[in-house]
Amino acid sequence: MSPFARALRSALPALGLAAALMWAVSGWTENSSTLSGRVADTRDHPIEQATVTLSGDGVATRRVRSDAEGRYRWAALRPNTVYALTVERDGYRTVEFYGLRPELSRTRVVDFRLKRPGERDVVILAGRDPFPFQDLVRSFMSNVEVPVRLIDLDDDPNPEEAVRRTQAEHPDLIVGAGLRAARLIRREVRTIPSILTLVTDPRQHDLLAPNLCFVAMHIPPDDLVQRIKAILPGARRLGVLFDAETSSRVVRDLRGVARRSGLASEIASVFNPRDLEKSLDTLAGRIDILTVPYDGLTSTPEAVGAVSGWALRHRIPLAAPGPEWVRRGALFSYGVTQAGMGMEAASMAVQMLFQGGQPSDFPRQVPPAAFFAVNHETVEALGVRIPGALKVDQTY
Repeated sequence: MSPFARALRSALPALGLAAALMWAVSGWTENSSTLSGRVADTRDHPIEQATVTLSGDGVATRRVRSDAEGRYRWAALRPNTVYALTVERDGYRTVEFYGLRPELSRTRVVDFRLKRPGERDVVILAGRDPFPFQDLVRSFMSNVEVPVRLIDLDDDPNPEEAVRRTQAEHPDLIVGAGLRAARLIRREVRTIPSILTLVTDPRQHDLLAPNLCFVAMHIPPDDLVQRIKAILPGARRLGVLFDAETSSRVVRDLRGVARRSGLASEIASVFNPRDLEKSLDTLAGRIDILTVPYDGLTSTPEAVGAVSGWALRHRIPLAAPGPEWVRRGALFSYGVTQAGMGMEAASMAVQMLFQGGQPSDFPRQVPPAAFFAVNHETVEALGVRIPGALKVDQTY
């Protein structure tokens, strides 16, 4: 036997053992989960040497400390096991988070925020369903002088867990923007005061609870009808185009007020955006003015263009919920801007954070001032006169 053959023969047992170990490690890794994350304070500064404790049913308790960047990590966790995490650091309030369930062969990222005793903070939970929330968030943040953190639920891989983790961190106040955020807060948050907004009508979604209050998206229907009567005193027939799934109660309230003010109403409910033009055509020749609420159907750019164009072609004055409609040819806007909703939410937040206010003090808060924009070309084309007593915020 050659020297090479003898060397290979003597090495085979060691090679076999190494291969077996590599296979075992690979198999364990492929059938386990990894957990990592970051611990920071309310202003997103990393917290070093925070103790993160992991425990669960049938597993040993483990502890690690966060590094200089606030990061921690565990590998080879048992998947589909329910774990609990506790995060502690001297000088900060402890956070206990239950119900973490790592998935097979995946890395789970779970970040935590710790705050000092007496420190105030706000978390915004937001989603685009269907309204964009950026203007509202910017307005809110610029009017509240405490740390505010935004969690975009659309970008979070585990939105339900993000809301439960927020509950565990126990911020002083939560702001929910959008229907998805509102539903998750209603289900997962029990004790933290929360302001919900960008929800078309809370009455339709079982969102009422003692810790919840609302910033309304719509002005009172009496205000809209008064504005219509002031600008178009001869109008007798009001048309309403709306999303049948979300705005039926809003429209019912508006029709009741219109009837008491001598305005008959014709409605066009839309279930599918593709039927928008067809629904509008059912109103042709039957109305003196058209209005639309701010809802999932009418908030899309396609709907703004289609409805504004239809109103111009048929020479029908259009009362629209926002100034973007007026830029496209609507006669005037009657609604509240997102910036206005953000300011109102900030005012409520200040009262709850610093003045002892409670959600029950603000069951359904309506921003005090609607944004009144007017399209000058449409005014001239329709021969309408805008009363001088009405303060116009923007002219297009």
